[in-house]
Amino acid sequence: MIPGAATLRRSSTGFTLIELMVAISIAALMMMVAIPAFRATRKPPLIRAANDFIEACRQARARAVLTGFPMDVLVSANDRTTELSVVPVPGGPGPSNAANGPAPAAAPSAPLFHAEFPEDVAFRTFIVNQRNAVSGFTEAAAVRFFPNGTSDQLDAELQWQRREILRFRSDLVTGIVEMEAVQ
Repeated sequence: MIPGAATLRRSSTGFTLIELMVAISIAALMMMVAIPAFRATRKPPLIRAANDFIEACRQARARAVLTGFPMDVLVSANDRTTELSVVPVPGGPGPSNAANGPAPAAAPSAPLFHAEFPEDVAFRTFIVNQRNAVSGFTEAAAVRFFPNGTSDQLDAELQWQRREILRFRSDLVTGIVEMEAVQ
């Protein structure tokens, strides 16, 4: 045996610096993926419903501009769903005139956007073009978005457990729906 060989021998109980760095980087990547997903599931019901409604309005406006056909955001008070669907307007704006070809015969069977509101979230008011649609909520109320980027006039309030209220208003010229908290 060579003198001092015991001091040159490496211990096999422990991790190398490279192994520790790889383990830490894998853990960091997992945290970066898991934390946003965890936060998304913990959003209050009113915020989730408001985000769904805003997203439906954004998609309706974008699809109307891109396809040239008016789009409606349908809000049903019976089952608290928000749906986005195509609304053909014969002779109206968009490709329904003879130069651009025929308008679609009917709305697609499946909605282009679908979201369900939680049970304790509902529209307190839903006024479209200065007509209160909440009192007449038999099947659905609709906000129309047009191919030129404009929309119906919307003034609505979404309420959660009779405590928190968010107000939605559309800009007639741009068709953009904005949200604000009601004190």
